[in-house]
Amino acid sequence: MPKLAAAALALACLAGTAAAQEPLKIATIDLLKAFDSYWKTKLSNDQLKERGADFDKARIGMVEDLNLLREEYTKLNASAQDPANSDEKREADLKKAQEKFAEFKRLEQQVIEFNKNAQKTLSDQTHRLRKGRLDEIQEVIRAKAVELGYDLVIDSSQDVLLPRTPTVLFTTGKNDLTAMVIDILNQDAAGKYKPDEPAKPAAPAATAPEKPPAPVPTNP
Repeated sequence: MPKLAAAALALACLAGTAAAQEPLKIATIDLLKAFDSYWKTKLSNDQLKERGADFDKARIGMVEDLNLLREEYTKLNASAQDPANSDEKREADLKKAQEKFAEFKRLEQQVIEFNKNAQKTLSDQTHRLRKGRLDEIQEVIRAKAVELGYDLVIDSSQDVLLPRTPTVLFTTGKNDLTAMVIDILNQDAAGKYKPDEPAKPAAPAATAPEKPPAPVPTNP
C-alpha cells in the first residue's frame, strides 16, 4: 500500500508538471468596438433617445404653462396696483394674482421634481440596457473562446474620450476575436440595424484574346 500511494503521488506530480508546462492560449477583443457595433446597442440608443424626447416634450409643455401663469400673474398684479381701477377691481385682481402666484409656485415645484425623476429614469434605463448588452456580448465571447480553446480573453479596447492605460499594451492581432464576435452578435439584425456588407473587390476587366501572328509567306 505505501508503494502504491507513493506511485500515485509521483503520477500526480508528473501530471501537474505537464499541466504547468502546457502553453496558455490567450486571445484579445476590442470590447468597445464590439459594443458599439452590436445592433442591439444601436437599438437601445434609439430607445433612450425616444424616451428622452418624450421627457423633453412633456417638459416644454410644463414650461409653457409656467410662462402663461407668469404672464397672467403679472397682468393681474399690475391691475391691482393701478390707481385708475376701482377699489373693488383692484382687490379682486389682487386676490386672483395671489392665486395665480400660488399656482405658479406649485407648478414650478412639479417641474423641478419632473426633471429630477426624468434624469433618474434615463440614468437607470441606460445602466440597465448597457448591462444587458454587455452580458450578451460576454456570453458570445465565452462561447467562442471555449469553441476555439482559449484559456483567457483580454480586452484590448481604448476609450478615446476617457484616456486610460490600456489593458493590452501590445498585440499582433493574431488571436483577436473582435470581428468574429461582431458577426455573431449581428446575425439576427434586420432593417436599419443590419450592418452594411463590406464592398466586394471589383472583378478584373476581361481582355480580348491575342490574335495569332499572320503567317510569313515563303519563296517558291
